[in-house]
Amino acid sequence: MTPNEKCIVKSLVAVAWADGKVEEVEEHVIEGLLAGFDASEDEEKEILEYAKKKRTLAADIPTADLTDEDKELLLANAALLAHADGEQSEGERELLIQLIKILELDDETASSILDSVKDGALQLGSNVLESVE
Repeated sequence: MTPNEKCIVKSLVAVAWADGKVEEVEEHVIEGLLAGFDASEDEEKEILEYAKKKRTLAADIPTADLTDEDKELLLANAALLAHADGEQSEGERELLIQLIKILELDDETASSILDSVKDGALQLGSNVLESVE
């Protein structure tokens, strides 16, 4: 797992906490990402332990080293995670807006990513991501 992949997953933990709790389906999404990023057993334990404590975007995401592609992947997965339980809370919507600002993504890119997630699947470059429902 690369440092940027770890940053993406840790950032998604903050997204999962947006409504004040991490739902089981959100845990499965995070576990799926860990598998997708080929996290070692130690890395998986580290992230799952990290996820036990409430996290926020303002305090818990280091984005300085993320590439534009990493930022788009983070937003895409954050949007999928926000929809993972079948509904998007007001807190999750606000968190996505905050994340877009933190990532400094332009409105067109952000809107395109968010719109593509509404269908439950996302085409981002050569990667296809599907929501877990």
